[in-house]
Amino acid sequence: MLTIRTQIITAFISSIVLTTIILAIAYKWMWFDAHTTLLLTISAIISSCLTTVICMLFINPLVKRIRLLNKQTKLIANRQYSETAIKIDSPKEMKELSDAFNTMARNIEAQIQQVQYEQQEKSEMVQNLTHDLKTPLSSITSYAEGLKEGIISQSDEQQKAYSVLIKQSQRISMMFDELTSVMEISHDHKHNYPLETIYLDKLFVTLLQSYEQQIVSENRTIDVNLCEDITYFKQYKVPLERILMNILDNAFKYTQLGSRIEIKVTKEDSNICIAVSDDGPGIAKQHLHRIFDRTYRVEASRNKDTGGSGLGLYIAKNLAEQMDGQLKVESKEDVGTTFYLTVPMK
Repeated sequence: MLTIRTQIITAFISSIVLTTIILAIAYKWMWFDAHTTLLLTISAIISSCLTTVICMLFINPLVKRIRLLNKQTKLIANRQYSETAIKIDSPKEMKELSDAFNTMARNIEAQIQQVQYEQQEKSEMVQNLTHDLKTPLSSITSYAEGLKEGIISQSDEQQKAYSVLIKQSQRISMMFDELTSVMEISHDHKHNYPLETIYLDKLFVTLLQSYEQQIVSENRTIDVNLCEDITYFKQYKVPLERILMNILDNAFKYTQLGSRIEIKVTKEDSNICIAVSDDGPGIAKQHLHRIFDRTYRVEASRNKDTGGSGLGLYIAKNLAEQMDGQLKVESKEDVGTTFYLTVPMK
């Protein structure tokens, strides 16, 4: 395969040969005398040679830039993205080509990093789920064997065993529900939730009824402050309830028994803002910016008492975004945490 330089030299040599042939034909037909033909031939050869030299002087920088682009392309093939940036100022076409090349290299690097990040997250998620499944499965196995072997024979002990079996089974079911939700989010699967009229008082009465036994047994105080300007609004009820339940689940998990949880609803322009606050240990600043990342959990709080797969807040944030809203968090250590859910009123 010929190089650009070889092709240009070949073109000029062909031009010289063609010019010589034309002059020879002109001499044969006596259009010029011998002396004039010789001078024209020498002039054409010298002119072509000079033109070739001048052209090569101009073409050499272009060839070097093309070779540079070729070299950088090979670096990309070897995944050396950080060394691929090039700067070519002229000619215009080469500058445009180099700019497009640099953009392509940055996009490829960003996509590769995103893929690597997602693979790492999936690996962490599998490890977390494996870790979290061991506790309930171990508990289920232990109590099931106790019931089978007759070790647990007293009526009250059996009732306790059945309660633990049900609770741990529900815990495993919840983990798989969360895993299913994550897979749907990863594949950009969106549910066609119906737009419903939501009455604020009914929303929180229904929501807190599911926590009634826990509130009583743990001596919790739940303060609900509704906005007087809003009686009802239209939104997607199913994802809204799920977001609030995920936030409340975290408030119950990471706060002491007998502590207080506050729910406050306000109106901001055409949006409704729901703030859920607790007086728990709070979240350290270095963890706060990653609290909504998939599978991320503050290790200090990851234990058999709190459980969970670490996916709840990730799912809640994505559901909020699907509702054209947003979920944010503010927290101070030893003071407490507040989650702010803002969604538009349809």
